[in-house]
Amino acid sequence: MGTTNQELYWTVGNKRFTNKWATLAYAKKMGLTPKFNFFDKSFGAYEWRVEPGESWRNLLIKRALQLRESYDYIRLFYSGGVDSQTMLEVFLQNRIHVDEILVYRGSAFSDKMDEEPADIEVKDVAIPFLKSIEKEIPNTKITILENGASYLTKALDEKYFYEESSFALRIWCERHLYKRAPELFSPFEKGLKHCDLRGGDKPKIFLENGKYYMAMWDSSRVWDIGDQFLENFYLSPEMPEIHAKQCHIVKNYFKLTYPGANCLKRHFNVFDTEKLEIINQLCRVPRFKEINLGKGKTGVLSSKQLLVLDGARQNNSRLYELWMSFIKNEGMIHPERFNNNNILDDFKGILSRKYPLE
Repeated sequence: MGTTNQELYWTVGNKRFTNKWATLAYAKKMGLTPKFNFFDKSFGAYEWRVEPGESWRNLLIKRALQLRESYDYIRLFYSGGVDSQTMLEVFLQNRIHVDEILVYRGSAFSDKMDEEPADIEVKDVAIPFLKSIEKEIPNTKITILENGASYLTKALDEKYFYEESSFALRIWCERHLYKRAPELFSPFEKGLKHCDLRGGDKPKIFLENGKYYMAMWDSSRVWDIGDQFLENFYLSPEMPEIHAKQCHIVKNYFKLTYPGANCLKRHFNVFDTEKLEIINQLCRVPRFKEINLGKGKTGVLSSKQLLVLDGARQNNSRLYELWMSFIKNEGMIHPERFNNNNILDDFKGILSRKYPLE
């Protein structure tokens, strides 16, 4: 009873994986190169060179209706960011019912969530927006799921980092969210076909030998691969055209604005807030409230993670020392797995198949 997210995975030879640590360990053992399956069967059969004729707005509505017809219960994860804001507003403005809206927040150093600076988007955007609309959606359950420091201090161990396939000091993957809040299983236990709906993801395009392509690095999806109930709004093998449309929208803009550019990477850095905001304006709605998210550094230690880590360093020595021990150990034993042989620069990415956009 899985979602389309089940078609995101790695392979090493003929063996399939949903955890990057396990993928890399097996690849090294067998002397093989791992591959990233990015909806290969469906995306491989789609004609990416032709821009979908429907408008972006119509495709968003079409996607929301498709999801509503596919699932008995939709739990929409909302953070207040532009991806989830756009997704949620499509449902709201077109009176397409959402069964539950879930806001997740966590802190590595406090049980008072408003003290966590990395969650300013939830505090100042997501929760105020939901309060402003809750009377208009009386049949939609609103859930605030919180993981404070007292829980994380007990729950996090070395095994956690391997299961998450990430380096975060906060819970992200389904396995740990459902363990923390077993009530999330309720729709499944009632026999309902349900999904946890997240935004994911902005278009990733690049220029190579004078041609534009779409592809996805596994690092963009690494933390949710293998989640049984996860469905991504903008990425789906059931509707490739919604991702194709946003790729063409961005390609058309950069092709017009930067003619002759021999590398698009410098114009598409998800940690470059100026360029990222251009992409947000092209295919996302504005946030309910604009705030300074402070993004700006790549690798494991994005600015949000720096805030989380600094809070743990000052106020939760147990978590901080666990994190540092894990980082140092992996960095020494397997430096080849990470960019620049440095674990703080994140896993070396595995690129999916490339699809020409023109």
